[in-house]
Amino acid sequence: MEPMLHALLSRRAPWAALAAVLGCSAVSAVDYAQCSDGATCRQAFGLGYTCGSAGLCEEIEVLQRCKDVYPVDLLKDPEKYSDVVVFGSLFDNTAMTGDGKLIKAASLAIDEANANGLAEGRLFGIVHCDYQENPAIDGLTSEEAAIQGAKYLVDQLGAVAIIGPGTSGLAEAVYRELEKPSHATKTLIVSPSATSPSLTDIDATKPGLFWRTAPPDSVLGAKLAEYMEEVPIANAIVLYEDTTYGKGLAIELDKNFEDQLTLRPYTDPAVIPQEVIKIANENPTPTAFAVVFITSEVSQVTSFLNAAGVSQSAFYSNPEVKIFLGDTAYNADVIKQTQGNAAALYPNVRGVFPGAPSGPVYQLFLATYAAKYSNEDASDASYSAHTYDATWLALYGAAWSYYQHNGDIRGPWMAEGLQNVSNGDAFDINATTWSSIKKAFREKRGINIRGASGELDYDPVTEETTAPVLRWTIEQSMGAWVFKETQVP
Repeated sequence: MEPMLHALLSRRAPWAALAAVLGCSAVSAVDYAQCSDGATCRQAFGLGYTCGSAGLCEEIEVLQRCKDVYPVDLLKDPEKYSDVVVFGSLFDNTAMTGDGKLIKAASLAIDEANANGLAEGRLFGIVHCDYQENPAIDGLTSEEAAIQGAKYLVDQLGAVAIIGPGTSGLAEAVYRELEKPSHATKTLIVSPSATSPSLTDIDATKPGLFWRTAPPDSVLGAKLAEYMEEVPIANAIVLYEDTTYGKGLAIELDKNFEDQLTLRPYTDPAVIPQEVIKIANENPTPTAFAVVFITSEVSQVTSFLNAAGVSQSAFYSNPEVKIFLGDTAYNADVIKQTQGNAAALYPNVRGVFPGAPSGPVYQLFLATYAAKYSNEDASDASYSAHTYDATWLALYGAAWSYYQHNGDIRGPWMAEGLQNVSNGDAFDINATTWSSIKKAFREKRGINIRGASGELDYDPVTEETTAPVLRWTIEQSMGAWVFKETQVP
């Protein structure tokens, strides 16, 4: 029996064929399939099977935080997806302030790629894992949940790429986990919004396994300092979350701001309202003064603005005092959730955002997204275009690996492909160019891509992209508060 079983396994035999060999209907073929790793079981029985502790293939237990999948039957039809190329995503699925639109943007790219697949009928699938902190789910912190999700995606499902995480601290934690030799698969990570400068050199070798579609905060910090100096602002308090992202952007701002900055970190979001009141009381005289608030969480931006809006200190409504916010605040949910308390502050609020989503590629993305998701507006989520581009980058990497490495798709070879997306014929990132890009990679020709998030010109040494920076304010238009953007080079 074993030689025949081995032959069937090597051909990725469907369950029915194995059951016929065993001549048994009461016990599944999986119960008898010996294995040494999860890849063997996925090849034999399809996605959703792994190698158990007894050395036999077994069906995986779906992780509670990773039940959102695309296509929707990805984990329910092993035979249909026996040869699927699996991606994962790591985002915050919190209902009101989470990354729901980013998750949909990633699924949209997968859907478009599957219109004609990779090659020989191979399709892509994506499993979305949630790292929100929510006692109703479990007692995990966001970092613990992100690491749990990453291990599940890589070790149980064999994911070759992860889109996300959304924050720099989580991106670093996930990268550090997945670089451990205990993980059989080396997985490509493409984050749309982890912008800390400390991540530039996280890869010891090149091509690196960490990529991103937003430029590092070294660019954003310089442009934020420039914006403040033009107002002008002589001194400011910087209230920032004490994380990889918050500390990184605060340091970059401090490097570039020529006047006086007072850096004030916090670790517990619950203290934000008290910190707002404290700053107000410390600066009772209206002067050309600024408060800079830096966080990676939309919910914390809304907490800050709402606290400032109900503050009894008059200087928050004084036009001489400005509030500067980072890229996280460039999100429609910030306006929706603060205008009741903080609308009076809006004329004083300024912000910056890396990248310049605009032009025909961005407009096509918005239109395609709206058509797929019942006229939802993807522009409400600041990094939706970056997420769409990040997913397509992983798809391009998979194509390079497939064509240049005899049909084998692995993270390091996908990264090798990404070294060839800024050095050839120009292509827009969308469904219509997929076949042409596959052809170019099949012929080992480089390409030069323009994304929905803007130009994606990667430096061959740092593997970082650059982008212009948007300055934004909040203004009224047709009776509604909206962001008004100005691009700076």
